[in-house]
Amino acid sequence: MKKVLLILILILGVLNCRAQTQREKEEKIRISIDAEFDKNIAECSNQVDAVTDFNGKIEFWKICKLKNGNRILRIEFYEGDQYYQEIYFEKNESLVYAKELENYLPKNRFIQMAWNCEFYIKNGKLVTWMSLGHGKTENENWNPEIIFKMYKKRLIELERIKK
Repeated sequence: MKKVLLILILILGVLNCRAQTQREKEEKIRISIDAEFDKNIAECSNQVDAVTDFNGKIEFWKICKLKNGNRILRIEFYEGDQYYQEIYFEKNESLVYAKELENYLPKNRFIQMAWNCEFYIKNGKLVTWMSLGHGKTENENWNPEIIFKMYKKRLIELERIKK
C-alpha cells in the first residue's frame, strides 16, 4: 500500500512539474513577443492611414511597415455602443501576435465594460492566448483559432484598399 501511494505521489509530482514547465514556456513566449511588439510599435513613425466600409461600417486602418520588414495592422471601428480594435503584428511576413478588443462605450460616457484577448503565434500555430474582462472567451463555443480566419479576411481587405 505504501508503495502504491509513493508511486502515485511521484507521478503527480512529475505531472505537476511538466504543467509548470508548459506555463513557463508560454509565459516566456508572451514576454518575448510583447517586448518585440512594443519595440516595433515605438519605431512606427511612418504609418499609412486608410478608411474602409467593406463590412458595412466605417473602419479606420493604420498600417505600419517597418524598415526591418515587420508590419503592424491596426483596425478600429465604433458600432452601436461598442468600440472595437484589432491589431496584427507580422514578423518576416508571418503573424506572431494579434489582439482583439471590445469595449462597451456608450456615447458621452466612459468605458462601461472592457474585454480583450491577446493571441501569441509561433510557426503559424497558436501557442497561447490571454483574455481579460467579460466577453467572447466566456462562451464555451468560442474557439481562439478564429483569429486566423479574422486575420486572413483582413489581409484580403487590405489588398482591396486602393493605393
